[in-house]
Amino acid sequence: MASLEDIERKQRSMQPPLEQIAQETNADRVQELGKQIAQSAQELARMAAALEATYEQRQGSGETRVVLTKEQRERVAEATGVALDTLVLQGAETWDPQMPSMSPATIERLAMASVAERKLKEEKRKAVKAIVKELQAAVGDSPAPETQAAIEQFKRDHLDE
Repeated sequence: MASLEDIERKQRSMQPPLEQIAQETNADRVQELGKQIAQSAQELARMAAALEATYEQRQGSGETRVVLTKEQRERVAEATGVALDTLVLQGAETWDPQMPSMSPATIERLAMASVAERKLKEEKRKAVKAIVKELQAAVGDSPAPETQAAIEQFKRDHLDE
């Protein structure tokens, strides 16, 4: 299984061909570089999918907590606008073995991604509640049973209630 660091290395290895293709004028060479980039991108996608599948399989089996350093907290707060003292990662058997070799920068990126995911969920929840409110206002006080059932299903699907 590829680690997060392996994926980051693969991403960095794609940079030179991307820079070359931007400057290349020979059509055959452009095509060759394009194939090389596409092949690397497919390999990167497979690595990411395998890593994601591994994390999903292990989800819900405890958690790993990482206390951020003062500098990490400051950078996360500056980047996201949210003060985060501790990063909580679900799936302890996935994260615990990786922690000793994980770079501080990767931990920061995970913290930022965690904050972004939380913000996205909050914004989605607000938007769904606004939509439900509009739907209920549009159908009035006595909607048809089918309409009310559809609204309730929408709420179950999108509000996780």
